[in-house]
Amino acid sequence: MECTEWSGIALNHPARCEHRAPCEKFVAFEWTDSGRRFLGCGKKDVPKCNFVDWIYPEWPVQLKQALNTIWTMYEEESTNRLRQNVLNAEEVVKVMEEKRKMENDLRFFKVDFAKMVADKEDAITQLGNARLVISDPKEQIEKKNLADKSDTNIHQVLRAKAEKERDQEKEEKVKLVQEMDKIKQKSAMLLEEKEKWKQEKRHLEYTIGDLFKEKEATKGNIRKIKEIVDE
Repeated sequence: MECTEWSGIALNHPARCEHRAPCEKFVAFEWTDSGRRFLGCGKKDVPKCNFVDWIYPEWPVQLKQALNTIWTMYEEESTNRLRQNVLNAEEVVKVMEEKRKMENDLRFFKVDFAKMVADKEDAITQLGNARLVISDPKEQIEKKNLADKSDTNIHQVLRAKAEKERDQEKEEKVKLVQEMDKIKQKSAMLLEEKEKWKQEKRHLEYTIGDLFKEKEATKGNIRKIKEIVDE
């Protein structure tokens, strides 16, 4: 974690890392060592070594237990959030795959339906032409009227069927849009909760910083008391 009071290269400290170079000042921010100052490798242009020289001693048992509990809660919550994000992503992928499948099925159905209508109209036309050739003019007129009426009925049936299928397609699209809206709402809620945890983390950092300041103040008071006693 960043600390303006303890940062930079410790030129006045005798500690040297494995590179035999002056060490850099760091403040730990991980599990039970959170807030402890230490010296580590200060090299920038080469791989860092594993040298660590703790400036602060280990925290009291009560503080270590509290830090361990807080970090455990944070890790569990982060894992749960990550798992939920994965589940939400899988759900989105599943919905998109179903949508793509529905669009493909609908496209094939439209092509087959158009071909069926065209074949039916062609067959009706050929049948009408054949009947006109083999019948007398009067019968031709009567049969042509019947054929036109039959053709009209067929078109009405096909039109009604097409309208029904179009309405069903609209309903399916509406349902799909509603599902996508739900997924967006879930994503927004996850983002809000993530921001909330970020704020709690910052609050934890401030709390730990206050503890360190109180510790420094306590050390200062102890030094003053010691000086008075020595006098």
